[in-house]
Amino acid sequence: MIEIRLERAEEGDAEELASISRRAYDSDTKVGGSGPGGPPGYDSPSSQRRFMGFMDYYKIILNNNIVGGIFSRGKKHRVLEGIFVDPPHHNKGIASRAMELLWEMYPDAQLWTLGTPEWNVRTRHFYEKLGFVQVGWEKGESNWRGIWYQKVMDSSTPYEMMKVGQLKDGLKNVTVEGVILTISSPRKVRSRSTGKMLSITNAELGDDTGKIVLVLWNEQISQVEVDDRVRIEFGYVNSYSGVNQLNIGWTGRLITLI
Repeated sequence: MIEIRLERAEEGDAEELASISRRAYDSDTKVGGSGPGGPPGYDSPSSQRRFMGFMDYYKIILNNNIVGGIFSRGKKHRVLEGIFVDPPHHNKGIASRAMELLWEMYPDAQLWTLGTPEWNVRTRHFYEKLGFVQVGWEKGESNWRGIWYQKVMDSSTPYEMMKVGQLKDGLKNVTVEGVILTISSPRKVRSRSTGKMLSITNAELGDDTGKIVLVLWNEQISQVEVDDRVRIEFGYVNSYSGVNQLNIGWTGRLITLI
């Protein structure tokens, strides 16, 4: 067994973690990547610090040296937001062992989810080997989409998602599935914070318990069609003019189910 450990990342680790992350993600050019690059903030120390502020971020330690990072969030449903290992330490079982240690740290987590680019044969093989199965697609730009995976930790106690009929004003970290029943025509609004013009529309999401307004912004609008089965992960509910609305937010996910 690989002798590694996970330690909570600190702000002073941000520079080193960003450098390792850059090398790790840039190496994806060997497995289908069109060029160097990674998810937003992957090579930025300030972004690494920001991740530490709202996620559980751990550095992967081998022989007292940082060789990677792993970060996630949630409670009974946790989403793995990132894992990376310095390329000289690839293919040594380090990432697999880091995942095992992470699962041990969160024994109450019943469901784990994550996304990875469709083109990345390396990460797809890695996650599927760990028991993750595809449940949908996370659509990005027109020429890119991500495979959305999940792993049920114990089939005897599966994670119970909320039903649409249970959604109430003020709920946060909502995970719910339903069908897109209607989509209204987009309209333009001006951002109060930046002054930029944004596109917004309301869709109607329903299941066998009820319906709710689903607010879609900008690129999200083109990612769904009527009759699509979707999952909203880590959304939140508020009330506008007395009507409850389900919002995806900047930390949420819109998944088109297969």
